[in-house]
Amino acid sequence: MKQKERRRHKRCNEDTEIVYSFFNRTEKHAAVSRNYNRFGMYFESDRPLSPGTAIVIRTLGCNTADIHGRGGIERGPFSYYCKDTQRTSEVCRELKTLVVAEVKRCEPFKDLKRNRYGIGVRYVSPAV
Repeated sequence: MKQKERRRHKRCNEDTEIVYSFFNRTEKHAAVSRNYNRFGMYFESDRPLSPGTAIVIRTLGCNTADIHGRGGIERGPFSYYCKDTQRTSEVCRELKTLVVAEVKRCEPFKDLKRNRYGIGVRYVSPAV
């Protein structure tokens, strides 16, 4: 029997490489986003994160608008989204390039060969 979808908002299920970091540390950690929407993201990492932790997420390989030139700050918040015209749906075009998020959940995978964690985050307002 298929499990009923409990999410309030649709998500884009496209894998995307990301880097996350903490406010009080300089090191960055690579991860893979498995799905996202304009309110949050689910990604996989090799290290656990405690619920309530605030992190900064940056999307890699993202063609963005030039912040100081055409399409930047003058054009509003849409300049901070990926400008990938190949995205298949409206929700997939909502991938942010840089965002602050709060960890809501962190669950270990049952993989004995290496440590992996599934992490769900909610973007901190005012993420647009």
